[in-house]
Amino acid sequence: MTPDERVEHQRQMRSFTTYRECKTYQNKRHAVMAERARHAGLVLAQQRESGCDKLRARGSLQ
Repeated sequence: MTPDERVEHQRQMRSFTTYRECKTYQNKRHAVMAERARHAGLVLAQQRESGCDKLRARGSLQ
């Protein structure tokens, strides 16, 4: 991600109120990033932790 994309992604992640909204966005975003990596001849690394899971553990998501 570019620095601007990262800032927008973080803003978007903080805007969700439900875990389902967050996971839907996260899955779509991951698919876009995987496609960009594929076009660049790279393989996207497997996600270690879910940002949505972290937000839910902190009580930010229902």
